Amino acid sequence: MMKSTHGTIRAGALGLFLFMCVPSFPANIIVPTMELITHGVNSGGVFELQTYGNMALEVQGGYKFGGAISFGLLNETQLESVTPPPITLLSASMTIRDVFSLPLNVVYFVGQNDIFGSGSGFEDFGAPPIMTRYRGFLYFPNNSITAPIYDGIYQVQGTGMELAVTPVPDAFGLDLYLYEDTHPAFPELGTYSGDLRFLLNSSEVKLEGFVGGTAGHLAHSGSLRGGLLFYATNQNVEFLAQVGIPRWDPSVDSSLTVNLFYLLFEPRLHLGAFNIVPTFFWHPAYYNQAAYAAESGTFDVNLNLYFGDQTNTTLQGGMEGNFRFQSSGGDMTVKISPWVGFSTPGVQWTVKVNTKFWPFNWSDMFDGFVGVRAEL
Repeated sequence: MMKSTHGTIRAGALGLFLFMCVPSFPANIIVPTMELITHGVNSGGVFELQTYGNMALEVQGGYKFGGAISFGLLNETQLESVTPPPITLLSASMTIRDVFSLPLNVVYFVGQNDIFGSGSGFEDFGAPPIMTRYRGFLYFPNNSITAPIYDGIYQVQGTGMELAVTPVPDAFGLDLYLYEDTHPAFPELGTYSGDLRFLLNSSEVKLEGFVGGTAGHLAHSGSLRGGLLFYATNQNVEFLAQVGIPRWDPSVDSSLTVNLFYLLFEPRLHLGAFNIVPTFFWHPAYYNQAAYAAESGTFDVNLNLYFGDQTNTTLQGGMEGNFRFQSSGGDMTVKISPWVGFSTPGVQWTVKVNTKFWPFNWSDMFDGFVGVRAEL
């Protein structure tokens, strides 16, 4: 039976179970993510608009024995090319909280789950966002089989169980994930994964680490992964580091090489309203279980100079310089990008224009973005 049929059956069964449970518990309907980014680019001599949608609608059950089901637009979808836009099941879960009156939650899930090494996990502690801006479609728009949209080191995806322990509330958490892996790299069922993650949270230092592995008939002899996120802040200075190996398959890669690593380093300096944020990013050869040969050995340097505070100011603006070098082929790209961001009630807007100086070509020298994100 095809993988999609299995997924439909499981999603339908879980959805039915969720709706059977809803009458006993209050339900909340929320929109955790709503973002549209339109990319204007010259393609084959024709100026095209390519819109990326990242939107989700989530129904949540009660607290003690809560269910949640999320529908939305698939990531990496160009909305203009598909009519109607594809609405799909993103995730569904049932949570049993405080098992045996212990700080232990048991979660049964289907679909997309937590992202490791992005910093988003600290939001569960009520911490302010620490994630880098250098992620997502705005910086990695060439979504295809050769280039992913980067966000964190690894994302759990599949059907399985999560055990979440918080022995020190708001300070320390430990999560264990066991699941049948349904990443697109595994078109058939029968591949299984497990991951262990910890989160250490304080006001000035945050640390996240994970280790995991995958085995099955489509995973060769098995693969390993692991990573570490470190964040520190002190008054006007911040530092973020994401270091990890998204996938190492010893049967394919006999030794650990730098091409297997996901490396991102980002110091941030805030001088009043003026901000200096350089980002250094080494692309991994594998990402979310898939191989990206064209990305292997690619290195980015991005310098963002801007005015304004992302959390307190309605108007921001600045200039970005981006240098990308691919060591395997010796290719180099240099871009300068002025941008402006502003907020209207409930919505944050970003307008950005890229000017590619190298390699120089009038036909694709300019491209731009208009991004709209709901502030929820």
